[in-house]
Amino acid sequence: MAIYDDILERLFIHMRPLAQPGVELNADTDLVRTLGLDSTTLVDIILDVEDEFDVSVPLNALSDVQTAGELATLIHGLTEEQ
Repeated sequence: MAIYDDILERLFIHMRPLAQPGVELNADTDLVRTLGLDSTTLVDIILDVEDEFDVSVPLNALSDVQTAGELATLIHGLTEEQ
């Protein structure tokens, strides 16, 4: 069972290479507006995180996710269900 802060930090590791210089990553970082992630890049991150935490993220659940914190909360919830 992973804790929220660990999940968020793992997400940041995947997102840092995609962020523009000077962009600070935190739970409120908007995945599209701040990082400019497109759907393909977001799915790539999700696939990596699924492998790391042994979860399956339903694609329809991503429609409610706008920030790194919301994504971490979603993944944390999935790890709690196991």
